[in-house]
Amino acid sequence: MVLRLVLGVEVVVVVCAYAPHVGLGDQEKREFWDCLNGVVRVVSREETIFVGGYFNGHIGKDSDGFQIVHGGFGFGDKNKPGRDLLDFAMAHDLGILNSFFRKRDSNLITFTSGGRNTQIDYLLIRQHDRRQWRDCKVIPGETATAQHHLLVADVVLREKVTTMERKGRYRIRWGNLKGTNITMFKDKVISTTAVHLVGDANQMWEDMAASITQVAKETLGVTTGRTTGEKESWWWNEDVQSKIKDKQQSLRDLLRCTNKGERWRLRETYKNARREAKKAVTEAKIQRIDGCMHAWKQRRGSMICSRLLKPGSVEDMT
Repeated sequence: MVLRLVLGVEVVVVVCAYAPHVGLGDQEKREFWDCLNGVVRVVSREETIFVGGYFNGHIGKDSDGFQIVHGGFGFGDKNKPGRDLLDFAMAHDLGILNSFFRKRDSNLITFTSGGRNTQIDYLLIRQHDRRQWRDCKVIPGETATAQHHLLVADVVLREKVTTMERKGRYRIRWGNLKGTNITMFKDKVISTTAVHLVGDANQMWEDMAASITQVAKETLGVTTGRTTGEKESWWWNEDVQSKIKDKQQSLRDLLRCTNKGERWRLRETYKNARREAKKAVTEAKIQRIDGCMHAWKQRRGSMICSRLLKPGSVEDMT
């Protein structure tokens, strides 16, 4: 019996098997294994498969040449049906789960009858899902059917990671607003926003914001949205770029050098270059912040002056 489940983004195939019991002919046993081979063979590698059932065979307590599929913690002695199960597991790269965890005999015995204890019920999972195995044991006090104890496995099912490229947020390169770009940006904004100064106030604001954003994209450019290599520093200038290149070059020279005495000199050179790069970054940040504060003060002063020059402003202040 085959049950296919869809859990999140993962497809889980559960196969329940019941092998022919002792006393039946070899032909019936061969038909069973041929049928089970056909069922497991059509399950794709992208799907998680669990094969469990009553296999009427003993795999033994030792692996004995089946270390890949047998964990070495079985019960009893190996017999012919158990060897057939091991061969089946080898053919399909399946691990017999309840042989990979060291347990007491009471947590390994799956079948009890007439004072005889055996292990004939097994759970099989693909080897490449081995990281998902957590535990497998028999619960002695619980019976699944008459004479069979409950076999339980703890398995972690993980969602598959998508291979789609993670897209970032596109940003306008406002750092390019300098030099001739200032005049170009200003002229384009004035020419494009003048047509939006009619109508409802909310609509005027939305039209102007969209127009200014479009002009900024055309004039200043935008990032690609990727995080690697796209970090734009507002304090970046030519001096900082030059100092950082010197630091990187000195580090490369230090790593390539094999002479002990020369390495000491290159290490000092690298330390000096790194110190100069940090100093250049700090100075660039201070200059940009001072420039922004100066521009803000000028703008603030012009707004105050224009407010004072309005008719009636002197009387209001007094």
